[in-house]
Amino acid sequence: MLLTKHENQTFQNQTLYISGQAFVRCTFIGCTLVLRETVYYLEGCTFERCNWHVDWVLMWGSPESIREIKALVNLIEQAQQKQLPPEQLNPANPKPPQIALSVDKDTPVN
Repeated sequence: MLLTKHENQTFQNQTLYISGQAFVRCTFIGCTLVLRETVYYLEGCTFERCNWHVDWVLMWGSPESIREIKALVNLIEQAQQKQLPPEQLNPANPKPPQIALSVDKDTPVN
C-alpha cells in the first residue's frame, strides 16, 4: 500500500485521517486524529491537545493486534506527559475508566 507522505507540516484544529498516510516530524495542535485498521506511519511527530478516534478490531489470539494498540496508547501517553501538569496525570483519587460497549443487532454474540 502506498502512503501519502507529509513531512515537517503543522496541522491545527483539523480532523485528520491518519490511516493510509505517513507523517514525519509533523506537529498536530488541537486536532482530532482518526485511525482505522489500516497501515499508517508516524515518526518524530508531536501532539498537543489532540483527540483520538480509534476504530480497531483486536483479533482474539493475535499478539500483534495487542502490540499495535499498546504502541499507540504509549504514543498518546508520552504526548500527554509532556503537556499535562502532574496533578492531572496522577490524580489523588483516580476514577475508574468508563467503557461503553454496544453490539450491532445483526452481529451474532457467542
